[in-house]
Amino acid sequence: MPDPLILVVVLAVFGALVIFGLGMFTLRYVADLSLVCPPISTAYRVPGQDWRAATLRFHQDRLALKGPGGLIAGPWLRGNLDLGIASAVVGQDAAAIGRGGLIQVPVTYGTATFDLAMGEEHYTALRAWVEAVPPGWNASIA
Repeated sequence: MPDPLILVVVLAVFGALVIFGLGMFTLRYVADLSLVCPPISTAYRVPGQDWRAATLRFHQDRLALKGPGGLIAGPWLRGNLDLGIASAVVGQDAAAIGRGGLIQVPVTYGTATFDLAMGEEHYTALRAWVEAVPPGWNASIA
């Protein structure tokens, strides 16, 4: 028969792991509730590389791309993002992404450049968010 002290220690470690897991799940859920808009399914590409599926997330004054394993790129400050001229995704790019009817937009952030491909309604939301006045810009005006 096992020692009761060992059994108590094993149950305590198991309980701590369960509590830790629930805490991490809750933290992730609460963090997702604080988004300005829901995550946007998109594709991301650095020039010269292949398209990668990602989720575009707006959060206050930052934009980030997350993939299945976590953060892919960013976060980028909204005031420093420069959206180029949008165009339809066609040909090999559409085949590589695996979806049609998307809009591709080149983005410049400082010296870095990359492309995003997303649905028209999501592109419109991104463009409006980037061009809007950043939060707190006129906070000190009476």
